[in-house]
Amino acid sequence: MEALQRRTRRMFAFRRGILALDTAPDELSVRLSSVGSTGPAPDAAAYRDMVLGTPHLASTTSAVVLPPEAFGAAATGSPQLSTVGSAAGPRGRGLLGRVAASGVLLGVRADSGAESLSGERDELVTTGLDGLSDRLRRFQALGASFAVWAMSSGSAIDYGALRTLTVNSQAAARFAYTCQTLGVVPVIRVGTRMHDGSPAQRSAARAAALLSVCGHLEDIEVDLPSVVLSTEAECVHDADPVTGGPLVALPDRLGGVALTAGDNALSTAVAAVTAVCEAGPPWPVTFYLGREVTRPALLAWRGRTGSVRAGHQALRDGLTTARAALGGRSLAAAPGS
Repeated sequence: MEALQRRTRRMFAFRRGILALDTAPDELSVRLSSVGSTGPAPDAAAYRDMVLGTPHLASTTSAVVLPPEAFGAAATGSPQLSTVGSAAGPRGRGLLGRVAASGVLLGVRADSGAESLSGERDELVTTGLDGLSDRLRRFQALGASFAVWAMSSGSAIDYGALRTLTVNSQAAARFAYTCQTLGVVPVIRVGTRMHDGSPAQRSAARAAALLSVCGHLEDIEVDLPSVVLSTEAECVHDADPVTGGPLVALPDRLGGVALTAGDNALSTAVAAVTAVCEAGPPWPVTFYLGREVTRPALLAWRGRTGSVRAGHQALRDGLTTARAALGGRSLAAAPGS
């Protein structure tokens, strides 16, 4: 597990964070169609080209999460090959190879969404365990060194919700165990995109989800120092954000915590990450950002060839702002990276 732990520490080193580009194809198509381009709407490959082509991306970004199709193009030799990579592995001459060569870790979204657990309730369970080992081996051969699992979780605290939470926590733990047996760092997203209930209810549900996941990870002896948990950033007023909120559920031995903003506002994530870092948590902290920084870049670019630099600048501005929130915490927390 030593190699996995070193790779995990790299995700938190030198005040850099995780950039998520794994938006589901349907959702991404809607976003690309709504940017107000004067010509045809840009496609997903062109969008990834623009983002990943940002100069000096490695100065603010330690890792990038990509959808399976980004790796799949390299594997199948599709017309997108020149966009996402021209050879398997991080030493390929394509864009993914160049990004990996710059020191940015490549990761893949490993779950396949969610399906109903029961026809009687709106209970969802994350899917994707079937065939997971084979898929991870394939992505690993194409350069992926970590994988992401977005765990479904609601915000209601009742018997049905607890049953769903248990099933999802077990699935997330099995995902992490499978990753580690193959030498892939598992990143589990817990308690993100909650919409139902009051803020207090969502906070309680998030804490329950984090506690449940960590319990199941330990039950099947997953190596916690090689696990990254990503959860929604919360600003806990008049309280220590580590001991007075959902993060209190996290064990000290955890590999790290990547915080995101539920309202897609960069300022929310920055405020929460700053507060958590200043509280001196026992595990390293970084940000896990997607739309908070990619939407301004998309709006500046709008698929126009002449606006690629504007898109790069907008993305760089957002990532630099997020990086500043980390202070010196991630440097001290990442020895040996």
